[in-house]
Amino acid sequence: MAQTRSAADLAAWLEQRQAPARRYVTAAAVAGTLAGLASIVQLGVMAGIAYSVLVTRVPAGALFWLTGAGVIAILVRSLANRWQLRSAAKASDAVRSNLRAELLEHWGRLGPLETGATSAGTLASEWFDQVDALHGYYARFQPQRVLCITVPLMIVAVVLWLDWLAALFLLLSAPLIPLFMALVGMGAEKLNQQHMETLGRLSGHFLDQVRGLTTLQLFGATDSATRAIGDITNDYRKINLKTLRVAFLSSAVLEFFASVAIAVIAIYIGFGLLGYIDYGPSPDLTLFSGLFILLLAPEFFQTLRQLAQHYHDRATAPG
Repeated sequence: MAQTRSAADLAAWLEQRQAPARRYVTAAAVAGTLAGLASIVQLGVMAGIAYSVLVTRVPAGALFWLTGAGVIAILVRSLANRWQLRSAAKASDAVRSNLRAELLEHWGRLGPLETGATSAGTLASEWFDQVDALHGYYARFQPQRVLCITVPLMIVAVVLWLDWLAALFLLLSAPLIPLFMALVGMGAEKLNQQHMETLGRLSGHFLDQVRGLTTLQLFGATDSATRAIGDITNDYRKINLKTLRVAFLSSAVLEFFASVAIAVIAIYIGFGLLGYIDYGPSPDLTLFSGLFILLLAPEFFQTLRQLAQHYHDRATAPG
């Protein structure tokens, strides 16, 4: 739909399309933030229970209120996740419905002569495939842009309260994921535009061949038509494989950076609890603070990994 536009025009176009769904995107971001807060409370309760049972030897009956708080946190997280998914789906539906109405109005203004100059298969591809390609951008990427800021900031604040050195490790490792995500996204967006162009060409060519099947049979040209469709399909397959290679490679590298960062924090916590490190706040580490930080570290990188995954939706949207 927008292959010839510049990057700035594409960004403005996507922002304009978001108008009917802005409140749903905001609701999804708020729900995701609430789910992140509930997750932090849940992990804190888990660390508190482990500390109470293993260190302070608190009787099981005394953990009733702490366990109740954990159950409430789990329920709140589940409800917030449900709210986020519903709001994200409504945002996508609002954008796609509005865009399809604009397409109908645009085709109506063009009239049958100008519209007929474009293959019906290409028009069908715009109506279905290219409009549906916007789903991930508004349902996942846009809310995640907010969540990748709010949730990590909450986690860093909690970790900073527990141990400033562990918070420093998180802050130093966090920029690696968005940086690599942006580098990969540059190539993924170009590949996706090629993907959409090839899909439109394949749809139009296939529909034209089906419409002229009787003529092709009369002139004995079915074999050449079959070979032509096979060639276009093969091009489509190659572009799909290139896109998948980029996606899998980026995911593997992002997982590697996140795993290394979590491992560094785990080594620091372990050595600090064993007394091998006496720098900064290390001597004050307890089972509660150490376990709480270890549980929070994967959650810190989870939102960034999800943003990296959904960045492919950002690359798909301008297709």
